[in-house]
Amino acid sequence: NGGRPFRLTAGKAVQATSHDPVVEMQDLVAEIEMSNGPAELRAPEGNYNFETEQVAVTGPVNFVAADGYSMVTSNVAVDLKSRRAVGSGGVSGAVPAGTFRADRIVADLEARTVALEGNARLQMVPGKLRIP
Repeated sequence: NGGRPFRLTAGKAVQATSHDPVVEMQDLVAEIEMSNGPAELRAPEGNYNFETEQVAVTGPVNFVAADGYSMVTSNVAVDLKSRRAVGSGGVSGAVPAGTFRADRIVADLEARTVALEGNARLQMVPGKLRIP
């Protein structure tokens, strides 16, 4: 809704039959232009169910943004209707002010918020956090 240019690609996408609502995809890449520069998300494979509008990725998901944000998670479920994503296979990453890790991450894509759940740890670098 923000009018940002984006691109979604898959190296391969297969729908077993016309009656099967699941599209199996490989070599997934999502790119979007953010206000602070480009961001990219990569996953080796995933499934998209066009009836439920849900994406499931069992392997690793790597996210990198130009402004210093990055993370790796796995077992990701994205509900495109509710615009929520859950990574239940652990998460680790970096922000400009430090690093983080947790057992799970829950993202509200509409509100652009994330919550770290279970054994959440954040290591801050003194002087790096900028509060407006």
